[in-house]
Amino acid sequence: MSHFLFIRDEPSIPAKLREVFSAPEDRIVIRQSALEAKSSLARSAFDAVVIYSEGTELELKRTLCEIRELTEQIPIVVLTPEYNSSLENTAFENRADLYFAEPIPSKTLARVLMNQHENKQGNTSSSMQDWGNHPQQRSTNISHATSTLNVLRDLSHILSFSLDYKAFTQHFILKLREHISFSRIGIFLESSAKQSLVKNKQSKHLTCIASLGLPSDLVDCFQLSREVGIGRELTEYPRILHKESGTRSQFTHGNSGSAKEFSVLGCHLAIPITDREEIIGLAVLNGPVTGRDYTEDELELLYLLMEELGLAIRNSRLHSELAHHGQLIENVMHSMSSGAIVFSENLDILYMNDAAKRFLDLGQNNPDRRIEFAELPAKLAKPVHRAVEKGELLEPFKIDGLEPDEVYQVSIFPFSQKGELMRLPRPTMLIIEDFTKIEASKESARSDTKNQTISLIAERFAHEIRNSLVPLSTHAQLIDKKIQQPKFQASLKSAMLKETARIKRLSEQMLYMAQSSQAGGSEVQLNVIIQKAFQRARTQTDNTLAELKIENQLESLAPLTLEANPEALTHAFEELFLNSIQANPDAQIIQVEICQDLTGKRLVRLRDGGTGLTEDLVKQATEAFYTTRHTGVGLGLSVAQKVITEHQGELKLNSRTQERNWDIEIEFPSYRIHA
Repeated sequence: MSHFLFIRDEPSIPAKLREVFSAPEDRIVIRQSALEAKSSLARSAFDAVVIYSEGTELELKRTLCEIRELTEQIPIVVLTPEYNSSLENTAFENRADLYFAEPIPSKTLARVLMNQHENKQGNTSSSMQDWGNHPQQRSTNISHATSTLNVLRDLSHILSFSLDYKAFTQHFILKLREHISFSRIGIFLESSAKQSLVKNKQSKHLTCIASLGLPSDLVDCFQLSREVGIGRELTEYPRILHKESGTRSQFTHGNSGSAKEFSVLGCHLAIPITDREEIIGLAVLNGPVTGRDYTEDELELLYLLMEELGLAIRNSRLHSELAHHGQLIENVMHSMSSGAIVFSENLDILYMNDAAKRFLDLGQNNPDRRIEFAELPAKLAKPVHRAVEKGELLEPFKIDGLEPDEVYQVSIFPFSQKGELMRLPRPTMLIIEDFTKIEASKESARSDTKNQTISLIAERFAHEIRNSLVPLSTHAQLIDKKIQQPKFQASLKSAMLKETARIKRLSEQMLYMAQSSQAGGSEVQLNVIIQKAFQRARTQTDNTLAELKIENQLESLAPLTLEANPEALTHAFEELFLNSIQANPDAQIIQVEICQDLTGKRLVRLRDGGTGLTEDLVKQATEAFYTTRHTGVGLGLSVAQKVITEHQGELKLNSRTQERNWDIEIEFPSYRIHA
């Protein structure tokens, strides 16, 4: 792999130069100044430096001087948007190697950089060949940091050669033999957790995936294990293990498994293969072909190389596992009945399944055609753009489909790591669900509910009005014969007043349910409202025995006044008293308590002389048209609750307990009450 440093004021490569640096084996590092890559330049990590100069001669000179202060040997290429003889002179005076001006000959530049890299590699190979042909100097050379770095760099090309870790491991041991003399080697690895979304337990068996000098039938039949022998010793105590030291190791526990495994494989040395986190396998090999022992430097190099091999194997396996998971996710999304579209942070459409294409009528005739963001309808493009660019979490919304009655629900989910700060823009996923049948079902249910409600209202009101008309029509039939009788006149008057009051109450209930009760607000005294409502309720029920007792725990304060619609609030309390009197006609006393809780809220509590409300009544009593009596339409408590709620109050029903010995509690906000 080639490493190039590209220096420019802007953090990007000009479009005309991108093909020069587009090779997959090239690593391009873009910086705005040489000092931003100070450590890398000092360590000769780059194969060449490319300066794209758009500034003055002074700026170019400063950049070149900074580079040469850090390293003398690295090639430097200066590029400018247009030819400038002064910049050219400045470049060469400050030891730049090449100067090009636009239009830049991209092929020439690419060939120059490639040759530079090949020359460097050729020198490395040559030096390594010389190192391999002089055994007497091997120990001296390998101890030198530059030689070790060259060996590691040379073998790193092999480890990045392929994503097939078995293939590059085999190639790795062939290349390794050019630097370390052995005739037999085996690489044993644990099985990976690939092809599974759930990680398997650590494998106990180590299988040979690459070998040199080992019989093929032995490779096919023989395995190592983490529980015994060499595998156990290196798992418990990672180190370079010799055959002789293995038999005496404190970790063998008297087990000669290591010696037997060394003997079967015909090897003398075992080296752990780690991925810098854990041991994933081990390498077993024999000594040098000359019969001598490996030097300490050679063993150290072998250990480092096996660590590099372990990293490459882990990366290869991760790539394979991610590819498998990605394919699995794609298969899942492809089989979804809902449409799925994934957008990148640049608003590119990364994926769109067939359902989404069908819903939006995009690309069905050409499944391989790439769908662009601009092809999306505006009703989708706009919210997606806000979600990607601004990170807005939009609520699901409905859109119309292609057909007249089609309805889709759209949900947008921005991607973010758990616990990670939101970085914008960010990738986003859009889900389109066909809600046509659901909306049709909801509309049908609403229509059925509406019809049922209308039917219930008509039935209840017809029944109640009929009950009111019966005594009136009876008197109407007798009016010609008994109109002169005082007793009949009194009965007719009573019937007319009672039944017209009942009909008036029904009409008022419907009006309060249909419209707001807040109009016409003024300051009223709460005591006056309560007493007036009770008198109306007693008159309407014709119950002269009913009594009201008000206990005002705040009597030391001035009379409580409330900002309210007096008629509406009186009607609400009237409904509460009517409910209490009609539910318990024999219970003559209704108690009202005005108090204040620990938080300072003003409360009105009501309790009649009956047995109180059951748990079922507490849950259902305020529902419209719910009633347990044969008279009335079941709107009394519903109207009372609505009126009180519109005055920012809260009505609560209670099943009596020793701690809460009341039936109804009304709480009014303090900002509406004046003491």
